[in-house]
Amino acid sequence: MVSSIVERNIYYNVSFLRLMVCILFLPGFLLMDKNLTQELYYVAGVTFLYALTLFFLTRLKKNIPLLFFSSFFVDLILISLLVYYGGPYGQILAAFYFLPIISMASHIKPYPALFTAFLAGLAYLFTGYYANFSPALMSLQVVLFFILALFTWAQQQSYRQTYFTQANLDTLTKIHNRRFFNHALSQLVEKKTPFSLLLLDLDDFKMLNDTQGHHHGDYVLKIIAATIRECTRSSDIFSRYGGDEFAIILPHTSKEDSKQIAERIRNKVLIHPKFLMYSRISLSIGIAAFPGDADSTEGILQKADEALYKAKERGKNYVYVY
Repeated sequence: MVSSIVERNIYYNVSFLRLMVCILFLPGFLLMDKNLTQELYYVAGVTFLYALTLFFLTRLKKNIPLLFFSSFFVDLILISLLVYYGGPYGQILAAFYFLPIISMASHIKPYPALFTAFLAGLAYLFTGYYANFSPALMSLQVVLFFILALFTWAQQQSYRQTYFTQANLDTLTKIHNRRFFNHALSQLVEKKTPFSLLLLDLDDFKMLNDTQGHHHGDYVLKIIAATIRECTRSSDIFSRYGGDEFAIILPHTSKEDSKQIAERIRNKVLIHPKFLMYSRISLSIGIAAFPGDADSTEGILQKADEALYKAKERGKNYVYVY
C-alpha cells in the first residue's frame, strides 16, 4: 500500500516537473540565440506537447504505471534529440537526462535507477559522438548520472520509510495501526486467502486508567503489544485496533491452531512479571475464520467481535472461538 502511494505521487510529480521544465526553460532558451537550428524548434515543440499530454493523462489515473514506464523511453529519445540539435548548448541540455533518472529512483531497489542511468549515459555518449562533444566532459557527466541515481534512490527510501511510519504505525506501541490492518484484511479477503482473525480486548482497562493513571495504561499497552509480537510469526499481521483493542490476522491458520496462539498470549499477559504491580491484567479474545465463518471483510470482523463479546460474557480472561 505504502509503495503504491509513494510511486503514484512520484508519477504525478514527475509529469508536473516535466511540464514545468518545458514551460519555464524551453521558451527562454529558444529565444536567446537566433542561430539555433530549425530542427531544435521542432523537437522542443514536440517535447512540450508530449509533456502536456502526459500531465493530463496522469490526472486521469488510468494505466499510470504502464504510461510511466513507456514515457521513460520517450524521454531518452527526446532528450537525445535536444542534445544533438542543441549545437554548442548540447552538453548543457544533457542535464535533462536527470529527469528520467530521478523518476525511476522511486522503486524499492536501486536497479531501475542504475539501469536508467546506464541507458541515459549510453544515449548521451552515442549522441555526443556524432555531435563531436568532448569525450572527457561527457564521461564526467555520465559518472554524475550514476551518482544522481544512487543519491535520489537513497532519498526516496528515506521518504518512503518516514511516510510508512507516519501512516501505518501506532505511535504508542510501535506496531501497525488500524489503517494498515484494514488494508491487509481487505487484501486477504480479496485474494481469498484463508486466515483466522483474533480480536483482543484488555479487561477493565478504563478502571486501570482511572485508578492508576493514563501513563500506567500506556505502559500496559506497550507490554501487551510486545507480548503479541513474541507470540506471533513473521507472516502474521497484528495491530492496535482501537484504544485497548488489538487485532491479529493469522494467514493459513485453522481456528484450533489460532486458539493455541491466543491462549499463549492470554497466559503470558496474565502472568507477565511486569504486571505484578497491578491487581490483574488480562485479555479477552474472540476468534473467527475466513472464509468458514464469513466471506467478506465486514462479515469476518462482525463474527470475531461477536466471539469477543462471548468471551466477555464468560467472565473475561477467556478465549472464545466463534
